[in-house]
Amino acid sequence: MRAALCLFLFLAAFTLSAQPTDDEAIRKVIVAFNDLKERPHLLADDADLTPLARFGGQEVSQVYFEVRSIKLLNPETAFVDATASQFGSMIMRRSMPAYFILRKVDGTWKVAVMRVPHPN
Repeated sequence: MRAALCLFLFLAAFTLSAQPTDDEAIRKVIVAFNDLKERPHLLADDADLTPLARFGGQEVSQVYFEVRSIKLLNPETAFVDATASQFGSMIMRRSMPAYFILRKVDGTWKVAVMRVPHPN
């Protein structure tokens, strides 16, 4: 009986530890957001994004995002403070702040809002 109880507790702990935390899941969404082919699958149906085409130009990369901090506003909404970076032969590296609001839709984190102020 004691062995069965220990086995049950071990399996329960393993199952809980195998599930990614919200923080890990949100970080994975932002990393995947950098992949242009994956991006459409990561958006909420009513997503509102800053148009990134305005950052385009010759010899500059796409804009890449990196999480700086995550704040859960409630169990289904998160605010992400990020850095948006772009690379090029003339600009080397241009970094600017970026902000995301993610919403949990059917148990999956989706990007609802993304803002990147234009660099001066």
